Amino acid sequence: MTTLKEISFIDLYLGPDYAELKGMSGASSYLIDLPDGCNEDALILKQKCVDYLHNTAKTEFALFYDDRLYRVTVSSNIFGGENFVIRQTPANIIPFTDIPFTSIIRRSVELTGATGLFLIAGEMGSGKTTTASSVLQHRILTTSNLGVSIEDPIETLLQGRHGNGRCLQLEVGENETYATATKKAWRMGATSFLLGEIRDGPTAHEVLKASLSMFVVSTIHASSITEAIERYIMFCEEINNSSKAIVANTLFIVAHQTMMLTKRGDVFAGRAIDINAYNLKNCQQAHAIRTKIAQGSYQALSDEFSGIKYTL
Repeated sequence: MTTLKEISFIDLYLGPDYAELKGMSGASSYLIDLPDGCNEDALILKQKCVDYLHNTAKTEFALFYDDRLYRVTVSSNIFGGENFVIRQTPANIIPFTDIPFTSIIRRSVELTGATGLFLIAGEMGSGKTTTASSVLQHRILTTSNLGVSIEDPIETLLQGRHGNGRCLQLEVGENETYATATKKAWRMGATSFLLGEIRDGPTAHEVLKASLSMFVVSTIHASSITEAIERYIMFCEEINNSSKAIVANTLFIVAHQTMMLTKRGDVFAGRAIDINAYNLKNCQQAHAIRTKIAQGSYQALSDEFSGIKYTL
């Protein structure tokens, strides 16, 4: 029998009459039937998902199985039965040096006293959370302080010591919201946060408040850097319609990430990450960038980014 933790893939799809893998290294196509050797292990994982679903009624949750953390999303269809999309998270936090940032962005994360939002944008499944967890870990290593990761659900392995610093993880759920978890993090004395994915107004508002005085890393679904800024402000304005100026002053770094499966011959050999990122504070164009964000002139930002010159 082959266990799921022994193979690398993006998603496992389990339904009443199918079991498939997406993005498996070594496969000949992007979506394949689950290899026969993995069926037994997949059935055990599926039963654990079913038990968790029926015990909690949650349709999105994290599950730790056989030393690996999985993020599970459940749906039902009119034909009956439950469908599980199970994302395999990395076995370890990816080292910061392995993330393809420029030297300027690396130095930016290490700046003493740096505050503001490091916003990572990308499509679904592009590895945004993996990158965000690496950024937070490196910030904790650099500052030797306490970091807090607030996720819905937890899908990183950040809990514990990182050099001379430590990370605590809080999960948003029935008894915990982003607002209450953020309040706890403040009381704990954290100096850096990871606040899950921005997908609604309340979450965006908590990210905005924290980034006023903390180093915050978060993710958002967007197809470009300018779209990411626009969507973030749109969510913030669901709570505060005067958010543009605050966002303009608290955005620190904005990145857009893409992932491509690489092939060796006819076989998928791995995944390649490409990241385009800008430091909006430590550059000669900082004032112009803030002005355009505050005015809502998002598309005009491309002119500033194309000739950006840093002051680090």
